Amino acid sequence: MLIPSNCITLRSIKYNDSRAIVHCLSREAGRIPVIVSDGNSPAARRRRALMLPGSSFSCVLDIRDNRSLQSLRDIMPSRLMMLENPVATSVVLFICDFLAALLRDSQPDAALYDFVDRAISHITSTSRSIANSPIAFLISLMQFMGIAPDTASWRQGYCFDFSAGLFRPSPPLHAQWLDASQAAVLVSISRMTLDNMHIFRLSRADRNAILDLLLQYYSTHFGSTSSLRSLAVVRSLFD
Repeated sequence: MLIPSNCITLRSIKYNDSRAIVHCLSREAGRIPVIVSDGNSPAARRRRALMLPGSSFSCVLDIRDNRSLQSLRDIMPSRLMMLENPVATSVVLFICDFLAALLRDSQPDAALYDFVDRAISHITSTSRSIANSPIAFLISLMQFMGIAPDTASWRQGYCFDFSAGLFRPSPPLHAQWLDASQAAVLVSISRMTLDNMHIFRLSRADRNAILDLLLQYYSTHFGSTSSLRSLAVVRSLFD
């Protein structure tokens, strides 16, 4: 089946001397692994730029049910990740690394694709601080993943139940919950978006603590995210 598609590169893995496996987020096909040439020809060198996480391109996907790795043709770059800004590049690498771990068997979701595409474009082009961008991205992504906390249920002194996504007057019977002070922090940062993230004043210790909290929440619903190779870099970026 040939499907015209828009794709964002999430992860690229060397397959052999001449080919690589590229995990993409496709607007029309969800997360999909494709195999691409990675040799030394001029065309292969141009394609190599598309293997950088965060790059986007249009193509025609050649999807066949009897193959675990799909192929693509008619590749046209839309956004190439530039390496001049190592901070923005590191944040985008974290976003793509996280999505690659989270979206294991995703279905097509145009709204999710458009959100991710806008987020990467914003992070790589804004002149304002992006120190809070990993947090803002994870908070906004919750809406698309169906796990956004029900902040309307919060009251002063309530705890937060990770499994239910609700604030409660007393702790649940399981161990996945936040005490009242942590729950209040969660309510406060739930207002953060990529557009207003620059107005939130947080120390690096605060950011890392909040990032841990958010990753724990995602892990409760979707499984462990402890294998993120980019997490250590993001932790060390901002003072």
